Amino acid sequence: MIPLYADLETFSTTELKQGAHKYAEAAEILLFPYALGDEEPKCWIPKSGAHPGEPMPPELRDALMNQNKMTVWHNGGMFDLVILNHVRPSGMALPHDRVFDTMACAYAHSLPGSLDTLCTVLGVDAAKAKLKTGKQLIQLFCKPRPKNIKLRRATSATHPEEWAAFIEYAKADITSMREVYKKLPKWNYKWREGFEYNLWLLDQRINNRGVAVDVPFAEAAIRAADVAREDLAARAQQLTHGAVQAATQRDAMLEHLFEEYAVQLPDMRADTLERRLQDPDLPEGLKELLRVRLQATSTSVRKYNSLVGATSSDGRLRGLLQWNGAARTGRWCLAAGSKVLVRNDMGRVVEKAIEDVELSDEVWDGEAWVHHEGVVFSGDKNVIEHDGVTATPEHKVYLSASRYVTLGEAKEKGYKIWRGSMRKEEK
Repeated sequence: MIPLYADLETFSTTELKQGAHKYAEAAEILLFPYALGDEEPKCWIPKSGAHPGEPMPPELRDALMNQNKMTVWHNGGMFDLVILNHVRPSGMALPHDRVFDTMACAYAHSLPGSLDTLCTVLGVDAAKAKLKTGKQLIQLFCKPRPKNIKLRRATSATHPEEWAAFIEYAKADITSMREVYKKLPKWNYKWREGFEYNLWLLDQRINNRGVAVDVPFAEAAIRAADVAREDLAARAQQLTHGAVQAATQRDAMLEHLFEEYAVQLPDMRADTLERRLQDPDLPEGLKELLRVRLQATSTSVRKYNSLVGATSSDGRLRGLLQWNGAARTGRWCLAAGSKVLVRNDMGRVVEKAIEDVELSDEVWDGEAWVHHEGVVFSGDKNVIEHDGVTATPEHKVYLSASRYVTLGEAKEKGYKIWRGSMRKEEK
């Protein structure tokens, strides 16, 4: 059987960090690169908001309609098929049992999921690996332009040379994926065969069905927390005679406790404060201040904001699980970008993306704060360097105490990165 190798390059006004399903609701397919077997990759340009498009090539349509033809994608289940089946270019959709997902296959054999990293691990010729400039082209064409730039969207008409390079990048992606597919072990993941592939199909059904979210309730919780936060801030100001503007100001609170009560605490961790509250000799005013601090650090609504932001228009939250994401164990894990509540070594309760959780963080498991052995590495990310900072292009950097942009924007516009002290409310 001659497989169809395929990929999508897309544009959306919704950020991908809100999840592929929410992203798909505003998505357009810019490029549809593909190859039949070992033929040279080709690229179909569908109709989109930025391009008039072309009719779907007959050979691509025939391959997509052939129910017995295997299609090969990288991360196809969690991204490409979500987009494809939502946008339905030329009315086409694709069931998951037509897909061989090279990322899923890699995970099934304890290999990294990143296509770049797989090329390195599997010894794919560098000439066949993804073009390194591809990340910059994706930033250019696949996202809205920064708000302070008059041109809101880059297209083939506004950037013809870059667009031609973008097409070549997309076709190179197909070449890389094809070589990776040929070199991947497949004893744990065979198309339409065996327990693991069927388990992957079940995972796709679960992720696409999602869970119902009571959005009005979550929004009400956000409003209630905002009111509570304001009340607690006012009470902290009252108890400290204005020395502390909000109970979440860690340094100001520690300084006030020492100056007013001669109490020197090593940190503001919840367990530290709870132990001090058991001291019968502690003044009642100090106890109330510590209680205010405890309440203020437990009123985070970021999880509700993330929940509302990622929920699809039909009220369901999808794409929460990564099949075989826990490398070497074969277990499910939270998909990258999923938010978890953590308590850091200074006692501050914050919400983090699962991949940003540190070994020193305690994670809330629904009942208690628990220690962990770290998140599982699932691939490298390309980084850029600007003004002495090396990070991903999406990494936020401060230009002043109150203004920040992405590192990619700072580099593009030549902004200097601010190196002043952090704002008190963030300490």
